[in-house]
Amino acid sequence: MRRLMRCVLIGALFCLTLATDPVPAQTQKVKLTMPVVALSMTPVYLAQARGYFAEEGLEVATTVTSGSGPDIRALIAGDVDFTFTPGDNVILACQEGKRLIMVMSGLHRLFINWAIHKDVAKAKGITEASALAEKLKVLKGLTVGVTQPGALTAHLASFVVRKAGYVPQQDVQILPVGSGPTWLAALENRKVDVALTATPTPETAIQRGFAIMFIDNARGEDPSFPEFLMCNLITRPEVVEKNPDLVRKMVRALVKANKWALSATPEQVAEALRPTFAQTDPVIHLTGIKSVLPALNPGGRTTERSVQITQDVLEQAGLLKKRVPYAEVVNNDFLPR
Repeated sequence: MRRLMRCVLIGALFCLTLATDPVPAQTQKVKLTMPVVALSMTPVYLAQARGYFAEEGLEVATTVTSGSGPDIRALIAGDVDFTFTPGDNVILACQEGKRLIMVMSGLHRLFINWAIHKDVAKAKGITEASALAEKLKVLKGLTVGVTQPGALTAHLASFVVRKAGYVPQQDVQILPVGSGPTWLAALENRKVDVALTATPTPETAIQRGFAIMFIDNARGEDPSFPEFLMCNLITRPEVVEKNPDLVRKMVRALVKANKWALSATPEQVAEALRPTFAQTDPVIHLTGIKSVLPALNPGGRTTERSVQITQDVLEQAGLLKKRVPYAEVVNNDFLPR
């Protein structure tokens, strides 16, 4: 009898344990595109490495598209629900009737640098210390490498060529060369004379000895960009309407990442990002971290000024047909209060 009572008691306690233990929340899988592997993607890398996506119950799978353009097209097609990329293509998509929404600003300063082959620089008589106006003059007759047609690098190249008083593809050739290794190879082998992309790729070309810095936007060399839609979390209007909790979780994780980075030392951030940039020289990596930190947006708010300046660039580059209202492409309601 005692043995029977003991078994009943143990069984009851077991059932009670099952009833009171919380059921683990199901992880929500999310697909996100990014244009390149670069430090401009720091908020996403940190949200992964520091576990901020996981804290929100998210499993985020990222796809790199070797330049902005394809990342946005995947979002428009419904292949992914988010992209983390420059906001210039949101403006251009909107004017074509394909509305997208920027729900968080990850970087609000331009983080695209230009490198020029050292032999070209020598032949043109310029150095890293030359005035910006002198540098722009030597662009005539040169070939500029960008990541993809329709990418931010291509838009910036057109803007700078026109700012110099030249006509793209007439006075200055603009050629897509991809990102990372193919970008480096194109500049080293003189397929292009000068090229632009996000840190740390231009700095790697300089460290390897075949290039010098041409325009250092990370340090604010070109005053045209006091603020910019450098990297934003972007989604479709139907995602905002049908799954606002998911949008809020993604935004919250990325804002946490930025706040941690801005409270940490550059060395701590470099260590957290080291797995992603294992092939990058440690000195270049740390230098890049120190450059990206001031560009991180601590609160995640997308401002009217950043939208205006980005549209100024697109307009002067000859790409914008009609200005897009701020409220059509921005929603700051998902930011943490």
